[in-house]
Amino acid sequence: MYKDLHLANRNRRILYELIRKNPSIHLRELERLSGLPLSTVNYHVNYMKRKKIVVLEKDGRLSRFYAKPFDEEDKRLLKILRQKRLREIVFLVLIRKRINSKFLERKLSIPRSTLSLYLNHLLKHRVLNAEKIGYENVYSLQDEERIAKTLVTYRSSFLDSLVDKSLRTWLETRFGE
Repeated sequence: MYKDLHLANRNRRILYELIRKNPSIHLRELERLSGLPLSTVNYHVNYMKRKKIVVLEKDGRLSRFYAKPFDEEDKRLLKILRQKRLREIVFLVLIRKRINSKFLERKLSIPRSTLSLYLNHLLKHRVLNAEKIGYENVYSLQDEERIAKTLVTYRSSFLDSLVDKSLRTWLETRFGE
């Protein structure tokens, strides 16, 4: 009831639902999805934060919002999976199990230096493992089950058709559906 009282405002209700359905969403994304002016979004999100209806977490320059307490591992993964290029790399590794940087470079059509930054970020945040084979690294997921569970659970919050296609492919190969 306490939360319902504070969500009586239409704009606040819209923003709360967006946060609930899109955990780890940031302020500008809330603005885009809600169609509300940034100042209005900021006002209502700060109000909900003060009333402890939503949780704010700083991530570098971004402020990420959650509607309920989240498992720290899910938060960590969602921060990464919200970034399109990182998500694409994770999907490719999820589908192929083990992958090298040459394949990723060709498949994603991005420069080697940029790919290197992305891979290092994923390694640093314990999403990928790197195994040296000869002169190159072969990448695999550190916790495939957890990543897949997070992707399946929050699939609708990713505004990307690649998510559905990749998850469908992974589920079919994994469970023979």
